[in-house]
Amino acid sequence: MPVSCTSNPGPAAKAARLEPRPSRVGRWRALVLVLVHVAIALHVWHWYATGSTLSPLEPSESMAFSQRGIVNAGLIFFALAILSTLVFGRWFCGWACHLVAVQDGARWLLARFGIHPRPLRLGLLASVPWIAFVYMFLSPPVLRALEGSGLAPAGTHLMTEQFWKTFPPWPIAVLSVLVCGGAIVWLLGAKGFCTYGCPYGAIFGIADQFAPLRIRVDENCEHCGHCTTACSSNVNVSQEVREWGTVVDPGCMKCGDCVSVCPKEALHVAWGAPALLTRAREPAPRARRNGLARALLLLAFMFGAYTLLHAYDGRYGAYMLELDATLWKLIAVLASASFAIALLLRGKSRHVQEASFAEECVLGASFLAALFAFRGLRGSTPLLLSFAIAAMLSYLALSSWRLLRRADLSWKNLRLKRAGRLTRAGVLFALAALLAAAGTAAAGLEQRRSTLEWNGRRLEALRAYDQGVARANAQDPAGAVPLFQRALELDPQFLAALENLAGMLCATGRFRDGLELYDRALEIDAHDPATHVLAAQAALGLNDAALARRHLEQALALRPGMPEAQSLLQALDRH
Repeated sequence: MPVSCTSNPGPAAKAARLEPRPSRVGRWRALVLVLVHVAIALHVWHWYATGSTLSPLEPSESMAFSQRGIVNAGLIFFALAILSTLVFGRWFCGWACHLVAVQDGARWLLARFGIHPRPLRLGLLASVPWIAFVYMFLSPPVLRALEGSGLAPAGTHLMTEQFWKTFPPWPIAVLSVLVCGGAIVWLLGAKGFCTYGCPYGAIFGIADQFAPLRIRVDENCEHCGHCTTACSSNVNVSQEVREWGTVVDPGCMKCGDCVSVCPKEALHVAWGAPALLTRAREPAPRARRNGLARALLLLAFMFGAYTLLHAYDGRYGAYMLELDATLWKLIAVLASASFAIALLLRGKSRHVQEASFAEECVLGASFLAALFAFRGLRGSTPLLLSFAIAAMLSYLALSSWRLLRRADLSWKNLRLKRAGRLTRAGVLFALAALLAAAGTAAAGLEQRRSTLEWNGRRLEALRAYDQGVARANAQDPAGAVPLFQRALELDPQFLAALENLAGMLCATGRFRDGLELYDRALEIDAHDPATHVLAAQAALGLNDAALARRHLEQALALRPGMPEAQSLLQALDRH
C-alpha cells in the first residue's frame, strides 16, 4: 500500500531526507528568465535605435488578429508557443514568461522574511483565466461570424514604428507588475495570477492536456512529498503521480524542480499517453456534494462575467446600459461553449473543495462586483489588472464571510477569531476589509456615474447621426453635415459619424476637409481598408494621384484582392 504524503511516513519514507534538497534546475531556470528580459530589452533598444522593429512578441498582440484579422509577430509567436505546448507540455509559463519571473521573485522575497503563502483552491475563480482567454481571443471572430462578416485575414503587420502603442502608460504598467506579480502572490499563493487571472495560461493549460511529454514516476517512488514541497506551481505532485502515474494537473509548468529534488530519482520526463487519455491508478473519490448546483453556479458565473465584459466599451471607459440581440446571442454562445469545455476538462481534477456552496456564491458575486467597479476605472485600469484586483478582493470577501460565520478562524498564520470573539488581529482585518469594501463601492459608484453620463451622450449622438443619415439619403449633404458634426461633438470616437461627415464634405466639394477627417478615422482604426479607399477617392478629388495610390496600396496590403481598391488602382495606372 503506497504511503500518502499527508499520512504518517513509513520506514522507507523516514529513511528519506527530512528536508528536500535544493533544486538543481532552479538556477538554470532563473538564468533563462533573466535572458528573456535581456532579449526584451534588446528588442526595445532596436526600436529606439532604428525607429522601426518587429512588432512586440507578446501573446496579447494576437488580439489584432482576432479583432481585425491582422497577422503580426505576436500572433505568430503565440501560435508557435501553443503548438509547442501540444507536444512538450506547459513549458512556456515556467521558462519564458516574464510575469512568472516576477512572481517567482516575489515568492523568494517573501520567503526571506519567513512568509510562505499557501496555495488556495478557490474553485469558481479557477475559470477566470479561461473566461479571459475566450473574451480576448475568441469572442471577436465569433461576433464577426454571427454578424455575417468575413473571417479571412485582412493583412500583415510584422513591423511597427509605434512599439508602445498597445501598452499602458508606464505608471499603470508598474502598478500592474506590482499587483499581478507581487501582491497577488502574498494573498493567493505562488503563481496566484497564473491560477486566477492569466488568459494565456488558460490555453496553455488546455494544450498541455494533449502533450505526450510529461513528468512520470517509476517504482522507486516512496511518496516522501519532497516533490510537492518543491513545486511552486501549486501542484500536489506526490498525489498526482500516486493516483495517475504522471502529472496530469494543467497547472504544471514543467519547471523540473520536482524531478530535481526527488531523493530516489523516481521522477523523470518521458513520452507516453497525454493527460487527457491517462487512466487513474486509483478509483475516483465520491462525487462532491451539490455537484449539480455547483455546475449551474459555474454556468451563471460565466454568463455574468461575459455580460460584464461585453457591456464595457473600452473607447469610452463606461458600460452600455443596453445590449443588442447579437451581443446577447454572443454571450449565450460563449458561456455555453466555455461551460462545456470546463466540464470536459474537469474530470482530471481531484482537488479538495475548500469552499462550501454558499462560499462559492460569495466568491462569484464579489468577483463580478469588483470587476464591474475596477474594469477600466477612469480609463486607466487594464483588463488583466482588473482581473487580479477582483480575484484578490473576492478572496477578502470570502475571508470576511468566514469571519462572520465561524467561531474560530485563522488567516495567514494570524488568529482572527477565537471562541466566537475577535482577536486584535481580527479587528484589524475587519477594518481592512471594510476599507476594501468602501473603496470598491466608491469605484462602483464612479463607474455608474460615468456609465449614465456616457450613455446619455451616446444616445443623443445616435439621434443626431440617424438624422444625418436621413438627410444624406434624401440627397441633402449640406443638411447632413451639421448633424454629423453634432454627433461627433457628443462622441469624438464615433467612427461612423466621422466617416459619414467626411463623405458629405467631399460630396459638397470640400475634399481637403474630408481627407483630414478620413485621416482622423485612420488614427482610430488604421487597419480598415475601406477607409483607405474612401481617403483615396478624396485624394483623387484633389487631383493628388500619388496620395491616392498610397492609400490604395495600403488597402490592398490589408485586404489583398479588394475589388474597389483594384479598380481604382487600375484606373490610375491607365492615366
